Amino acid sequence: MIAVPDLGAARPLLGVSLQPDPAFLHHNRALLAERAELFEVTPETVWRAGALPGPRHAELLSLVRAAGRPVTGHGVLFGLGAAPPDRRAAWLAGLRRDRDAFGFAWFSEHLGWADHAGAHSALPLPLPPTEEAAATVAASLAELRAVTPIVAFENNADLFCLGEPLQQTELFAAVCERADAFLVLDLHNAFAFCRNLGVELDAFLERVPWQRVLEIHLSGGNESDPDWLASRRVLRLDSHDGAVPETVWRAFERSLPRAPNLRAVVLEWLPDGFGAGEAAVLAADFERARAMLC
Repeated sequence: MIAVPDLGAARPLLGVSLQPDPAFLHHNRALLAERAELFEVTPETVWRAGALPGPRHAELLSLVRAAGRPVTGHGVLFGLGAAPPDRRAAWLAGLRRDRDAFGFAWFSEHLGWADHAGAHSALPLPLPPTEEAAATVAASLAELRAVTPIVAFENNADLFCLGEPLQQTELFAAVCERADAFLVLDLHNAFAFCRNLGVELDAFLERVPWQRVLEIHLSGGNESDPDWLASRRVLRLDSHDGAVPETVWRAFERSLPRAPNLRAVVLEWLPDGFGAGEAAVLAADFERARAMLC
């Protein structure tokens, strides 16, 4: 296994996913300036067409450099599980530029596929737990490794599954082995996936390749509108808003002793409608996570 990065701390660093939204940055200024030990940056959020720096790129880069904290990169558009889309060359060029600018300790991307025949889905779609899928993802991660030597992938909050749900953890292990990659374990995604697919979260966590877990994500979520489906079934959505649920906190507590190579824990909150009340909830979750890490 490739060497686990050393961030110079005796325990995993606790960080926040930076959102280039004025309200998010304003209401979280104390958390970002004084308490966050690490930042996660998603380059696409500050890019414009062609993976070129957008209008908020310089502001986010200035914030990161002034803080002087370690930074990890986290992608949403690379499309690990599909044939390379036409935009990949430009995307990789943008990533090289931002690797040098932000100094990513590692880079992660969502497991799944999103591109086919010129079409792009809003969210990454599930992969089957097959050798072909593992090989495709490993090849994509090899392209990423040419830019950032340490790479990882994140589990999704899929609404449907190809194959048995718990076989997804077998796909995780196969990708880690083939690509010599790490896993970003998003615990809310795991909670949502298990609830939507009707499997026990504990059974899912039992099968995670824990030696490869480099980073854990904590976030909240929401319930779907019953009117979306004729059956009025309610699904758990990976909306990244609201407090971290108690089920996720319990999973986090059980995860910490299982992950010997864990280097970072990141709280994520997407900033739609973000205000002082949301900042207070995020700050409280941050302090709860810090107490559990100490």
